[in-house]
Amino acid sequence: MENMDRGRKALLAVSSILVAFVLLGGVLGRSLAVEGTYSFLKLFNEVLFLVRNNYVEPVKDDTLMEGAYRGMLESLDPESEYLNANEAQRAAADSRNGPADVGVVLTKRRGYAVVVDSLEGSPAQNAKLGTGDVILVIDNKSTLRLGSWEAAQLLQGKPGSEVTLSVIRVNEPRSEEMKLLRKLPAKTQLTARLPEPGTGLVKLGAIQPGDAEKLRKALASLKTQGADRLILDLRSNAGPSVEESVKIAALLGSEGTVAKVSERKSGTRELKAPSVPATWEGPMVVLVDAGTAGAAEVLAAGLRDRCGASLVGEKTWGLGTLQKVIFLPGGDGVRISVGKYLSPDGKEWNGTGLSPDVVQERGAGTGSEDLQLKKGLEVVKTEQEEKKAA
Repeated sequence: MENMDRGRKALLAVSSILVAFVLLGGVLGRSLAVEGTYSFLKLFNEVLFLVRNNYVEPVKDDTLMEGAYRGMLESLDPESEYLNANEAQRAAADSRNGPADVGVVLTKRRGYAVVVDSLEGSPAQNAKLGTGDVILVIDNKSTLRLGSWEAAQLLQGKPGSEVTLSVIRVNEPRSEEMKLLRKLPAKTQLTARLPEPGTGLVKLGAIQPGDAEKLRKALASLKTQGADRLILDLRSNAGPSVEESVKIAALLGSEGTVAKVSERKSGTRELKAPSVPATWEGPMVVLVDAGTAGAAEVLAAGLRDRCGASLVGEKTWGLGTLQKVIFLPGGDGVRISVGKYLSPDGKEWNGTGLSPDVVQERGAGTGSEDLQLKKGLEVVKTEQEEKKAA
């Protein structure tokens, strides 16, 4: 008992120093901690004491503290995480763990890494990894102990190198192990065709720099073929380039503000379309699904608010935050969400997704019929007829 009391007093002393540090702001220029900090840290001290003295096996203090830091960040949202000094430096520099990867966009849900989308032609797509599949383990490392940035780094490496995954697929009760060979990311593909006379269909891959110019040429070609209605297919599109989304919106007739970014410290700023002639000004429908995320959601929300485009399909993923790496005094850092993307009308979708104007599940119809495309064709023709009648 005496030893336990001595240990409790030692922890309390350490905790008191920590409390003083927080209450005084730690370093010059930091504001005072919020009222009630002491009571929270006192409770933290008690939990730490109980774990150290009651857990079935001895646990190192630095392990416990790092777990506490990670838990604090991950409780905010799936994209916030605690990084050690080396990871923080690399994350701030946006460096990769190698030029090749397996071609998935990841986030975290229920503690584990989960697939937002598999990129076209990637090893992940070839292995039929799809939206919502859970990656439990990457090369013997549980993703429960990894942030989304860390998990993505483990999937990167040299071309041809192997990575082993333990995966639970959507609606499957058991996990399976798979080995994938990393490959260099392929260039995003943009395809354009007329699925029926008068209607142009453009399918965008993951939105990346250069796609706006590709789209401009595709739209010009569709118009020469007689297209006066447009379907923009953003399904399974989790591209990273918001800047390119803004350029694309300008080509599709979205003037002024395409999106907004709400930040706690600097308020709300606007992402405005560049002043370029619109390549398309006719009726438009945007196809979306659960794999529509990130920059594609920014584009879809902007086109709905600014151009009156109808969203057809399923609710999007809901990936709408902006991250920043902030360094700590000891060299470690936090990758934390500092902003949220909003539609031009000020609506947010992070964590909830964009709800379509016309709901249509993706399940195939008769044969290989695409039910969402079929519904999109119906909607865009109806809207054109209504516009003419008005």
